[in-house]
Amino acid sequence: MHTDRVPIRRRTYHSAFLAVGIFSLLLSVETLATEANAAEDRKEAFFESKIRPLLVEHCVDCHGPDDQSGELRLDRKVHFQRGGGSGALINSGNADASRLVKAIGYQDNSLQMPPDYKLAEDEIELFRKWVREGAHWPDEEASDADETETMSFADQIIAQRESHWAFQPISMPQLPEFEGAEGLTPIDRFVRDRLRNADLSPNPKADRETLIRRAYFTLIGLPPTYEEIQAFVNDDAADAFEKLVDRLLDNPHYGERWARHWLDIARYGDTKGYLAGNQETRYPFAFTFRDYVIDAFNSDKPYDQFIIEQIAADRLNLEGDDRQSLAAMGFLTVGRRFMNRRHDIIDDQIDVVTRGFLGLSVSCARCHDHKYDPIPTADYYSLYGVFNSSEEPGELPLLGEPKSTPQYEEFLKAQAEKQKEVDVWVEERRVATEDELRSRIADYLVYFAEEATQGKNAKQKYQGKRGPLRRAAVRRWQKFLTTPNESSGPVWDLLRAMAAIPADQFAEQLQSLSQVDADAKQSPALKRLLGQLSSSQPQTLVEAAQSIGDQFEAVYQQWKDAKKADKNLQQLEEPGDEALRQILWSATTPTTLNRDQMISHLDQSERNRYNQLKNQVNGVEVTHPGAPSRGMVMVDKAKAIEPVIFRRGVPGNRGDRVPRRFLQVLEDVDGGQPFNDGSGRLELAHAIANPDNPLTARVIVNRLWQHHFGDGLVRTSSDFGTRGDPPTHPQLLDYLAADFMNGGWSIKQMQRRIMLTETWQQSSDLREHAATVDPENRLLWHMPRKRLEFEALRDRLLVAAGRLDDRIGGRSVMIHEDATRRGLYAYIDREDLPGLLANFDVPSPDASRAQRTKTTVPQQSLYLMNSQFVIDQAKALAKRSAESILENSGDETTERIRRMYRHALARDPNDNELKHAADFVTSTPTVPDDHQEPASTPLNTWEQLAQVLLLSNEFAFVD
Repeated sequence: MHTDRVPIRRRTYHSAFLAVGIFSLLLSVETLATEANAAEDRKEAFFESKIRPLLVEHCVDCHGPDDQSGELRLDRKVHFQRGGGSGALINSGNADASRLVKAIGYQDNSLQMPPDYKLAEDEIELFRKWVREGAHWPDEEASDADETETMSFADQIIAQRESHWAFQPISMPQLPEFEGAEGLTPIDRFVRDRLRNADLSPNPKADRETLIRRAYFTLIGLPPTYEEIQAFVNDDAADAFEKLVDRLLDNPHYGERWARHWLDIARYGDTKGYLAGNQETRYPFAFTFRDYVIDAFNSDKPYDQFIIEQIAADRLNLEGDDRQSLAAMGFLTVGRRFMNRRHDIIDDQIDVVTRGFLGLSVSCARCHDHKYDPIPTADYYSLYGVFNSSEEPGELPLLGEPKSTPQYEEFLKAQAEKQKEVDVWVEERRVATEDELRSRIADYLVYFAEEATQGKNAKQKYQGKRGPLRRAAVRRWQKFLTTPNESSGPVWDLLRAMAAIPADQFAEQLQSLSQVDADAKQSPALKRLLGQLSSSQPQTLVEAAQSIGDQFEAVYQQWKDAKKADKNLQQLEEPGDEALRQILWSATTPTTLNRDQMISHLDQSERNRYNQLKNQVNGVEVTHPGAPSRGMVMVDKAKAIEPVIFRRGVPGNRGDRVPRRFLQVLEDVDGGQPFNDGSGRLELAHAIANPDNPLTARVIVNRLWQHHFGDGLVRTSSDFGTRGDPPTHPQLLDYLAADFMNGGWSIKQMQRRIMLTETWQQSSDLREHAATVDPENRLLWHMPRKRLEFEALRDRLLVAAGRLDDRIGGRSVMIHEDATRRGLYAYIDREDLPGLLANFDVPSPDASRAQRTKTTVPQQSLYLMNSQFVIDQAKALAKRSAESILENSGDETTERIRRMYRHALARDPNDNELKHAADFVTSTPTVPDDHQEPASTPLNTWEQLAQVLLLSNEFAFVD
C-alpha cells in the first residue's frame, strides 16, 4: 500500500493581485467532467420537458411523419438537423437570426409559424433560450429512430425493475472485514475497503482549526468566531468534536443552511412568472413554505413525514399549532405559473415531486414513453390525474388564529381600504355595463340569430354594429336563450320559436306566429313585439332579432329620458312599454349583473385596471408586517378526474384512459393498486415515503452526502435512472439508506454519523500519487476543498463587517439592494432574477435543481472588487477593527491588524502577514476612517487591507 507524504498546508498570501484572481482558478478534471455531465442532463431535461411538447403540439402535424410541409420534419433529430427546403433552421453564430426563431417570432411577413396563430411570448422565449444554448436535441437510438422495438415496454419495465441497481430492495449489507477494521465506523469501513482495493490510503485527520471551520460552514453556513475556534482548539476532551457537532445541529441557524439546499430542489420563487393583463404575479405567502422548511430541519422532522406534508398536508386533519405544517404544500405551489396553462403547471408539479423525492425524470414521459427509464407515458398521465384532481382554494387557509395586536388591526384597516377601492370601482363598472348591455340588446340578439342561422361551428367574431361585444355577455345570452328553464316567458318563447323556423320558410311561418295572439292577450310585452314584427315584416331571423332588439332599446331610452325628467318615476305609462322595461331590468335577464357576473364581463382594458386594484389589495398581504400567514395549499376537487393519455402530449388528442396510481416500475411498493382516496395525493405521498420504496431513502441520503463531500455517492443526484451515474460505493449507499430508515428517518442523526467519521474529518491536502490514481476523488482519499456558495459568501462578508441581521424566518428581502439579512431570504423574482444571483450560480427557480453549477467567470471577481456592497463591508470591517483601541497604546497598529484578521478570518496573522500589513497601512498616506466623501473616493489603506482580506482565497474557500 502506498503511503504518500503529506505536504505542508499551502500558505495564504494576501495581495491585491491575489484578490483580483481568487475566482480565476483552473478547474480540475473532476469538476470539468462533472459539470459537463450535469450540463448535458439539464439540456436533455429542458428539451424533453419544454421544447419537445411545443414541437409536438404546434409543429409536428404539418412537419411530421404524415406531412412534411416545406420539406421539413420536426419529429426526429436527424430531420431537424437536415432542415427544410429553405435551408437550415439554426444559425449557430447568431441565434436571433435563425429561421426557426424568426418564424415563430413573426419577424418576417413571409415566414410566420404556426401560420394560423402566434405562440405565447413565454413559449417563444423557451425556443430562443434553446437555440441560444445550442439547440440540444438528445441522441436517438436506432430502435427509436426506426420505430421498432425488440421488447415491449411492459417487458422493459419488468426487466429494469429486476436488473437496475436503484430499483432493488434496500437491505443492510455486511460490513467489510479487513486488517485494522476494528474501531472504524461502518462508514469508514466501506470507504477504507475501496481505498485498500485501489492500493490507496486516506489523508490524515485535519487539524482542529480546519475541522471547526468545516463543521460551521457545513451545518450552519456561517463562520466560527475567533473565540469559538480558540475554545475548541484548547478543549482537550476526547469528545470535543462530537459535542461541537451536537451544538451546531441544535443551532437555529442550522435550519437556514439546510433549508437553502432544499429550496433549490423545490424551485422556490417569490413570484409566478409572467402573466398577461396586469395580473398579480407576487406570491404573498411563499415565505411561509421557506419558514416551514427551516423549522422542519431545526426540529429534525422525520423525513417520511416531511415528504407526506409537502404533498398532502391538507389531508392530515391538522389542528391548532399543527396547522403550521399546511405551509409545507408550497413545495407544489411555489413554481412558475406558465401563463396559467394548467397542463404546464401540472407537468411542473410532477417533475418536482418525482425528481425531488425519487430521483426520476418522469416529466420526460409527457409526449412519449421515457427513452431510457422504465416510465411509460401511461405513468405520467396517472400522476397527471392525481394533480389534476387537486386545486388551489380561492382563499388560502390561515396557519393559526391571528392575534388581535395593533399591527394586525392596522393590517385589517389597510386591507379594507384597498378592498373598498376595488368594490367602489366594480360597482361603478356594474352600473355602467348594465346600461351598455340594455342599450345594445339588439346587437346581442342579432348575434344569437346569426349563430342560429349559420350553425355553432361557424366562426363568428364578437362584433356588433356598434362595436365589440362582451364575450361573457354573448355566452350568457346563448345559454339564456337556449335553456327554456332559465328564460321562460312568452317573449323568449317567441324568439326560440322563430329560431326553429327553416330559413327558406321564415317569412311565411312568421306570419302564422304573429296571428297567434292567445299569449299576447296575457302579455303586453309580447303584444307589443308581435305588433312590431307585423309592421316591420322581417324576412330573416336576423332581421326579426334586430326588430325586437330595436323595440327593447327604444323602451330603454324612453325610461332613461323619463327618469331625467322625474326622478321619482316608478313605471312607464303604456303597459307594453312597462312590460318590456321590467324584462330589461329583471334579475334573470342577461342585461342585469351581480358583482361576480360583472367581473366576468370585464373587457381587457377593464380587467387590466381591475387587476391593478386587486394587486394593491394583495400588496397589503405581501408587505404589511401585520398580515397573518397563510399556507399555499392544494385541496382535492369534489370529484376526482379520471385521466386519459394525451397522445404526443397534446390535450386535444385524447388516448386511452389510465388509472390514478403509482409508477409501475415501483408497483411492489403498494401492490400497483389504483388510488381511490380523493385525488390520490395522500396515497402518492405514502407510496413515496414507504420504507419498501427502493428510491426514496437512497435519494435523500445521497443528497446529504453530496452536501457534506461536494459530490454524492451517486453524482447525478436527481437522476437515479439508467442514464444516471451508478454509485461509487453501492454497499455504503445501501447501508446509509437502511440505517437512515432504521433511525426514524432522522436527517440530523445521519449527518452526525457522517461527520464523526475519519472520512469526513480527513484533510483536504492533495497527494500526487493518489491524485494520479483517482483524480476525481471518487474513492474519497481526501476531503475536497469547497468554494462557498453565494449565500454563504455574502453572509460571511456581513459577519466580518459586524452587520449581519441574523433574525430567523419571515418575508423575503431585496438582498441586491444592500439588505443585511442572510442570503437565504433573497427575494426571487422569476421575471427579474438579479444578475448578481445568476453570476454566482444561484439556480433558476423554474426547475428543480439538486446541484449548482460551479462557474468561474470575470463577473464574480469584478463584483467582489467593485460593488458598493462589498466596499461597504470593507469599510465597516476597517471601522470595526478600530473600535475601543486605546490611543497612544504604543501598539495600536498591530492590535488593529490583529482584530481585522480575527473578524475576517477568525485567526491571528502570522509574523510575515503582520509585518507586510503594518508596512502597508503605515507607509502610505491615508484619510481618516470617518471621512464623509463621495462613494467614488478611493479607499484608505485600512479599508484597502480589509478588502484584500475579504477577497482572499482563505475567505472564500473551506478546506
